Amino acid sequence: MDIIPIPLIDQQKPIASIRTRTYFVLNDLLDEEILRKSLDTLIREHWQKLGARFKARRKDGRLEYHLPPTFDDNYELFNWTSKQYDHSIEKVPSFPRPTAPEKGIALLPHIHTVEEWFKPADWPLECERDELDRPLIYAQVSLFVDATVIALSLPHVFSDQLGLANIIKAWIGIIGGVTPPPMVGFKDDVFATMKDYADYPPQDVRRKGRMAVRKWGEYPLVILGFLPELIRDRAEDAYTVFLPAPLVESLRERHGKELAEKYGENIDITNGDIVSGILLKFTRMGYASPKMLSFSQSVNMRGRIPELDQNRDGFVHNALAYSTARFPMCRSTLLSEIVYHNRKAIIEAADPKDISIGVAITQEMVRRGQGTHIVRPFESSYFVTNWSAAWRGLDFSPAVKEDEKERDASAALKAFVFGDSGVASNPQRFNSTVMSKTDEGYWCSFSMSKKASKLVEECLAKDPMLADF
Repeated sequence: MDIIPIPLIDQQKPIASIRTRTYFVLNDLLDEEILRKSLDTLIREHWQKLGARFKARRKDGRLEYHLPPTFDDNYELFNWTSKQYDHSIEKVPSFPRPTAPEKGIALLPHIHTVEEWFKPADWPLECERDELDRPLIYAQVSLFVDATVIALSLPHVFSDQLGLANIIKAWIGIIGGVTPPPMVGFKDDVFATMKDYADYPPQDVRRKGRMAVRKWGEYPLVILGFLPELIRDRAEDAYTVFLPAPLVESLRERHGKELAEKYGENIDITNGDIVSGILLKFTRMGYASPKMLSFSQSVNMRGRIPELDQNRDGFVHNALAYSTARFPMCRSTLLSEIVYHNRKAIIEAADPKDISIGVAITQEMVRRGQGTHIVRPFESSYFVTNWSAAWRGLDFSPAVKEDEKERDASAALKAFVFGDSGVASNPQRFNSTVMSKTDEGYWCSFSMSKKASKLVEECLAKDPMLADF
């Protein structure tokens, strides 16, 4: 048995507990048998690590991969199921559908209401320590008369969503005759050569408002900052939030001009900044008084540090840095100000030096058993992760059934992606996920207190285009 240590960066809390479920909805009929065989080929002949199992080390409880030298015929490389429906995907109740742009933002049923159509009921939802001896990959192909849904479940310890995208590219590439690149970090920790926590002066690693190693007894004070809200407004509502692309683009243009006039600099804000800012403001609509808040987002390290500058298509593990903007927040905080603080924080977090410091801090927090929750004692926090960049360039067309390939070869095989990633027992109102972007707009997994939910619904009824947001 080949025992491969799992890098510390992959074992940060709560990543070690999460199994990410991702659903790819494709507007064509794919060949389920070809998909299964090509995934088998990818693991047996190229990226064997995908067939490993997790084990917890006895001395410290940290996870490691156990990989057999060869795969026996009875070895379960992955868990595979399929399901066939004799009707259109349009008949799936509560399936997310875009609304007309002029209707503005839509609060749609959460993806949990439709998951049962696309995954078996016995799929593991989290990485339980007593159930580690399972395949890493769980997959189900659901075939409708007009669409295919590929559902994948993968431990966050193994991969972030950009890593999952690389797995899919290699998997589908095999169908098209493309040999996958060598897996980067197959046995080695690509971050092992970076400076260690002790190599940095204190002022570099103790940055106010950023991720930092906590003092003993500090985290209970962090929890105290959230308790009043959770006691007062315990119940939550969960939604799939749809934001029409024309609305997001118009808000970006308007607020970009406002910020340039106010701050005298050309702040190149993005659609993602607008989407994240709207989600944050929605979740704080129930609070009239400002409270200091750490607003964090995941930032991709790939292509920004020498360790991940080349052969990026072969790297499937976690490579996420974190930006944090800390400012007082309430329902009257202007969207333009949220966007401004967020963009400045992302620019800072994307700097290679900042990424290296963040890696060292993360590794040290894992060594000490600390979670990477970015928030100061007695304050609040909000975290947004954006998956949409991961799905750019994904092409499932090699897997289309032969008898379906009469369609216009130049027409793109459109994909709508949704999913879920988190610890179900935790309150969900303090984080959200931008799941994907389609031609119509942005799709987000989002929760808020019932108090905030009522106020957001009233706001959208009066101002669906967010003219006064």
